[in-house]
Amino acid sequence: MPRLSLLLSLVALALPACSSQPNRAGPARSASADLASRIDRSDWMVKQGSSIWRVLEARTVNGETRPPRHIGYVHAKDYRQGRGGPVQRLYEITSLNRTEVLGRIDSLGRVTRFDPVRNGTFDERSLTPAGRMEDNVGAIFGSSLELTLEATSERRIAFATLDSDGNGLLAGAELDHMGTRILSADANGDKQVDFAEFDTLDTF
Repeated sequence: MPRLSLLLSLVALALPACSSQPNRAGPARSASADLASRIDRSDWMVKQGSSIWRVLEARTVNGETRPPRHIGYVHAKDYRQGRGGPVQRLYEITSLNRTEVLGRIDSLGRVTRFDPVRNGTFDERSLTPAGRMEDNVGAIFGSSLELTLEATSERRIAFATLDSDGNGLLAGAELDHMGTRILSADANGDKQVDFAEFDTLDTF
């Protein structure tokens, strides 16, 4: 099943993501391709285990406050030069499709939005920096609503993707087609896997 293959691929990518070893930036597949290639050519290294936040947008319906809407992610990536020197942090803002980079904020606070133009290319537009990270992220999304950044991780994202009913447990049909690897984390034998148990898996 294509959906199952996608979910298993997400888990396989997420579980080893806690490595602390530096990893040279690979080929970029987003609007920040030029930046990534410049970093690579300049012998910069990107460190794994970067921080991630979910971007939540305030929502009201008929004047009533509703749960915020999840609209994307902020990824903090730390770069350092291979020959030494200080760590530089780059924030990439993506849609829910985390390969679709909408903009970036660099360590100097410069804010850039990627606006699509013809032929699948992007035009980089510099925005006026705001005082708060949430406001800068909102400018990149083009949202005037209140945004909240909620810390998360690759493992939590993978778990939430597998947890199709959103009840905080992997059970029943969610586990039926995954073999025994994830179920092997079921420490208390209740035929369910919560996030704490899922987080003990060191690989997939």
